[in-house]
Amino acid sequence: MSSDEEITKYERFSNKKMLAFSLNLPILNAFWAMRNGLQLYAAKALGIPILFMLLIFGIYVIWDAINDPLTGNLLDRSSKFTSKYGKRFPFIVIGIIGALLCLALLYLPVSSNTLLAVLWILIILIIYDGFQTLYELSFAGLYVDRIRDQPQRVKLGTYAYILYGINAIAFAIITPMILGMYGGVTNPWAFFMATLVSIIVLAIYSIPHILSTREPEEMKELRLSLEEEGKSSSPPKEFLKRAFKDRNWMVLIITYDIFVVVTACVTIGTAFYILDVLGLPIEVTALTGLAFFLTSFVAVPIWMIIAKRIGSRKTFFYSLLITTISTACFIFASNLSLLVIVFIFFAIGVTGAHVPLNAIFSEAIDEATLKSGIREESSYMGILRFFSATALFWQILIFAIVGTTTGYDPQLGTDNSEYAKSGLLLQMSLIPAAILGICMLLFLKYYKITKDTAIETKKKLIEMNL
Repeated sequence: MSSDEEITKYERFSNKKMLAFSLNLPILNAFWAMRNGLQLYAAKALGIPILFMLLIFGIYVIWDAINDPLTGNLLDRSSKFTSKYGKRFPFIVIGIIGALLCLALLYLPVSSNTLLAVLWILIILIIYDGFQTLYELSFAGLYVDRIRDQPQRVKLGTYAYILYGINAIAFAIITPMILGMYGGVTNPWAFFMATLVSIIVLAIYSIPHILSTREPEEMKELRLSLEEEGKSSSPPKEFLKRAFKDRNWMVLIITYDIFVVVTACVTIGTAFYILDVLGLPIEVTALTGLAFFLTSFVAVPIWMIIAKRIGSRKTFFYSLLITTISTACFIFASNLSLLVIVFIFFAIGVTGAHVPLNAIFSEAIDEATLKSGIREESSYMGILRFFSATALFWQILIFAIVGTTTGYDPQLGTDNSEYAKSGLLLQMSLIPAAILGICMLLFLKYYKITKDTAIETKKKLIEMNL
């Protein structure tokens, strides 16, 4: 098997179509950013205590524990639309539209009463998660099957991260400006207007992206064949047992979960640090955002070359190492200039983790598929989705413990004690860095899928008509 067609199974994407396909990362990261922004919105605009937010996301995690794996399994089992529209495409469309509508409702300030506001956020967050999960798992299942060789998977990750960077730079400037224009972080309607602008932009992105996810006829035929042969899904209990016994898969998703916790601690913590320690307006967060994403643009092609040469596993490990060290260095960011400098180094590590991300997840799923003889991409991504969704809960838990210990009150702003202010810096530096450092070493020890084994696995899957 020497030809690209034999190895990749399907015709390669053109650059134009790959760009449209790659819009999934800007869309998903905008979804996650708006969801993560709930903490600043709740604390500053609605005056909701962090313990209530911990409760909201605690319930949310319980819901996710049921929803994500179940949704993944149902998507793999579903055959209703396969012959006409494809196995994943219809759910991608439904998921994107539903998630956009829910995000508008999530930031709609329906009541000044704390309990009613908490209840509203919880209900809409759960509904939103259902739609967002539908989109995310459907797309993830599609790209694992649609893009099969390592260079194309790295290319997808590179294109996606570049587009994400362009989008993030724009939002890093626009969002704080809109918040400032409409009264700042203490005005709930400022958050709603910023969210509305984001939704309009994402709706425009979604048009070419959705068109690029249409499945080719040979993919529809393969999925129909797999469904007829019973190679498209397995009972939930059987799948979960197999997935949780897969050491490569479990160590990968736990490491990724902690990576998400760390990035959330830094990005969310930065806003509170700038407002309540440095005493600067929310618009200043545009500077750290610009530093991060401009650095990413420089780092992406370098990491892409590295990933192609040494493989996904080694690239991911080295990027985690840089992320760990740079996160710990935030403890020295005592002023805005130092904060921006550390963000530059942090961006190098985070960028390096994102470039091979599509490839490393796909390689782990391919390995699992080879062992089981069943293509269950959405089911595996459902497990990943659950673990990554818990990241926000762990981040809030870290902030709640540190904030409660130090006596931090977001309503006091710069009037907080020096002890409380030091806690804001600690929770975005040494604490998450220590956790990621431990997971990074576990990943190095227990994740065994190398560049060569991944290539052999792809060849065997083609031979098995999988």
